Amino acid sequence: MRLELFKPRNKILAEYMEGYYFLVKDDGSAPVEYFTFPNNYSIITICENVELDFEDHSIVARGSNNGEFISELICHYRKPIKVSLQGSMNEITFYFKPLGLNAFLDHPLKEYTSEFFKGFFPYDDYREFMLEILKKNDFEQRIEMIENYWMSKFRGFEHSFLNNLIDQMLSDPEESLNNFAIKYKTSRQTINTLFDHHLCKSPSDFRKIQRFRETLIKNIDRNTSLTELSYDNLFYDQSHLIKDFKSLTGFTPKKFFKNISFYQEGKVNWFFL
Repeated sequence: MRLELFKPRNKILAEYMEGYYFLVKDDGSAPVEYFTFPNNYSIITICENVELDFEDHSIVARGSNNGEFISELICHYRKPIKVSLQGSMNEITFYFKPLGLNAFLDHPLKEYTSEFFKGFFPYDDYREFMLEILKKNDFEQRIEMIENYWMSKFRGFEHSFLNNLIDQMLSDPEESLNNFAIKYKTSRQTINTLFDHHLCKSPSDFRKIQRFRETLIKNIDRNTSLTELSYDNLFYDQSHLIKDFKSLTGFTPKKFFKNISFYQEGKVNWFFL
């Protein structure tokens, strides 16, 4: 199996997209299983010649010659999803930053996420162009095509205060939603509605997921105690940490950190079974 990750080279695209990866797996490779956990990115996965089976919080992808093109947008799940890859696979996955994908869409993000796994086809030429990218074996060609294509769809996204609110929520996670409402002369209800429309999650879920992700990064060396993690990452106590981890991963922190693996630059990659 070949898996390569890339950061956007285009400076404008890099403001909105965290990165993308190419996964190529041949028929003779052993099956791969992993969990993907809730995050604050908007994730688009495309692949060709694959059959998908969906069950409760699990996906099985099997290589096929059916000519099927799959494009899925995932940004609003709250439980871990188990993914199993069997047989040949040719996949590209894009990770957009919070609010990032909105800058490439004609409508709010929520309008593209009414149901899980019902397909994401935002433009008339999307299917044809993505199939052309998947056919390229040269990764440099893929990169150039991908970045040119997404930039051709760039619309920009500016809100009177939502961008700033999210930045401040990330930099000051203890600030209350009431204080943000007062600061921006709006209401908690309006803020909740904006989060629902443009991030497909509530402010409380956004904070919970962000705190969880930051805890993962800070525990890369795996030498930090649960008590230290609890207070360093603004959990109320160790019980709060354990509760959130079980909610978002299905595992206790101890079991989770025992099995997780990381890739370069400290970003969480796979949780292998």
